Amino acid sequence: MAWSPVPAGDGRPQPHAFTTDSAIFPLTGLSNSALSLHLQDINNNNVLTICTGTYTITDGPNGKATFTPSAGDLSTGAFSKPGIYKAYPVVTLSTGPVGMDAQTLQVVSEP
Repeated sequence: MAWSPVPAGDGRPQPHAFTTDSAIFPLTGLSNSALSLHLQDINNNNVLTICTGTYTITDGPNGKATFTPSAGDLSTGAFSKPGIYKAYPVVTLSTGPVGMDAQTLQVVSEP
């Protein structure tokens, strides 16, 4: 999931690998709607934003999916605000949400 830095307002789809501390997290049998992207603004009291964009599972057995930010993510959400974020995908199972490994995401202002 290394796509940092990203220009504010950049809506290009980005591939992500879903991993935990121990291994790849297989996405086999899950629906795209079971995946979400969470961003914590580490320079703003860790304010949490749950992105409204969508994931598309591209390789379920190997834990790979592509995230596409929504118009709201790009206009008023975290992807519209330069800053440094702790970014982590979340998989919602019938037993509850499972947070994946986090990465640092820098959203930058470009001319």
